[in-house]
Amino acid sequence: MTDRHDPGFEYEKDLEIDVDIDLDFEVDVDVDVNIEKCVDIDISSDVDLDGNTAELTLDAQAIGDNTLVEAIVTVLTVDNELSSISLNVISAAD
Repeated sequence: MTDRHDPGFEYEKDLEIDVDIDLDFEVDVDVDVNIEKCVDIDISSDVDLDGNTAELTLDAQAIGDNTLVEAIVTVLTVDNELSSISLNVISAAD
């Protein structure tokens, strides 16, 4: 006679895994970059200003290997009191 209320469960698994990897890797990469930039910006504005103004024109370029260009600009304008621009620019090419 079997016991119908036996909640027992048995499980057994044996794994044997062998991994052997032999990798030969050779890469030859030549990258030629030729960049010619011509930026011509023409801005026309018809604003009747009576007070302070602050203007900024920025061009930061880093061309070549390991290129980085970063610009942080802060603009503050207070009506009839102050117009200010703060700028931090990093441009590097190594």
